[in-house]
Amino acid sequence: MSSENRPMPKTAPRPSPSSTSQTGSRAKNKSSNTPDDLARIFNSALVATQTGVKRDFSSELSELTESASFKAVLNAVRQLACVQGIPERQAAEEIIRTFKKLDEIWSNYISREGLDRLRSPK
Repeated sequence: MSSENRPMPKTAPRPSPSSTSQTGSRAKNKSSNTPDDLARIFNSALVATQTGVKRDFSSELSELTESASFKAVLNAVRQLACVQGIPERQAAEEIIRTFKKLDEIWSNYISREGLDRLRSPK
């Protein structure tokens, strides 16, 4: 997707120098920002507070693909392909879909359990 087609996050409008005094007095009073304004302000703050840690994706991927865990996954792909008589690519896709579905179900279950506990504390 090109950067032209990518949706841009909503950001808070920057105050002009003449409106700075109004903004300061507004902060002392109740906020008159709309929910959309607050969402833009919050999103801007979220982006502004992101850590600047740069990840070396190439090294991380290389390290993971050399790990014993990844090699075990590859062995499982070979075994599933052999047992079911399907191409290794199809076996890999089935394993990945199964794992993703398990991960999604557990994530949802854990989230639901947490919400239920918040709603009805013992």
